[in-house]
Amino acid sequence: MRVLLANLAFIGATSASLTASALALATPAWAQSTPEVNNGTDPTLLATSAGIQYKYTDFGSGFSNGLFEASFGVPFGQGKNKSLSVTVPYASGPIDDSFGFGDVSLTFTHVLDVNSSRGYAYTAKLTFDTADRLDLGGGQTVLELSGFYAKFLKDGSIIAPALVQTIGLGDEDPGRSKINTTTFDFYYVPKLPTDKIFITFDPALIYDWERDEVYAGLSTTFGFPMGKAFGGDSQIFIKPQILAGANRPADWSLQVGYKVIGF
Repeated sequence: MRVLLANLAFIGATSASLTASALALATPAWAQSTPEVNNGTDPTLLATSAGIQYKYTDFGSGFSNGLFEASFGVPFGQGKNKSLSVTVPYASGPIDDSFGFGDVSLTFTHVLDVNSSRGYAYTAKLTFDTADRLDLGGGQTVLELSGFYAKFLKDGSIIAPALVQTIGLGDEDPGRSKINTTTFDFYYVPKLPTDKIFITFDPALIYDWERDEVYAGLSTTFGFPMGKAFGGDSQIFIKPQILAGANRPADWSLQVGYKVIGF
């Protein structure tokens, strides 16, 4: 039980590092002569967004959990180069499969500079210890700081490596480990010959300073634009994830969701 709770905290602290960056276009806005569908794959172009998603995680040894999330984000500032987003989770536990509220998070993003060939930004994410039960959250308030550099290739593809530091703030709940991890994340969006689907690849390597352990993960997003809805560009997406390494906190996960961007 103690190990499982610790793994839940570890996954919660690093899950953002294993997901594709959200908000913007597959091709930079300055290169467009006509409006394109905003599919949310360019991390430097911020837009109003709202979405719902469900994620199933298999921890191995017969343990799993489910996670519903609702999110909403709003850009602001000069040129809309900053944004705030909030995510509210509703989850089941790996032992108690009844649902309850998890840890609410607030994310600030600031795009420092961007042009036709590259951009760079940082994010600060604060996850609050708001879970209804011990098994529904990380057991502590967590701060995640990240910085990334996005390179826009001539063929329309995007490469955006990121460095992420995640630390627990204050005292953790009983049975939980202190959180202190560093993640190297490599985000890649290939330019496809069709606009009916988009794909992102998001491999990551995570080092846990408290445990002196390393594991790796790979998330792949398959997105399908669904046309205009609620004044923005809508999509459905499927995101499988696999984890590797003897110290991985879970075996695999599968996420499905619906999102509207740019309304």
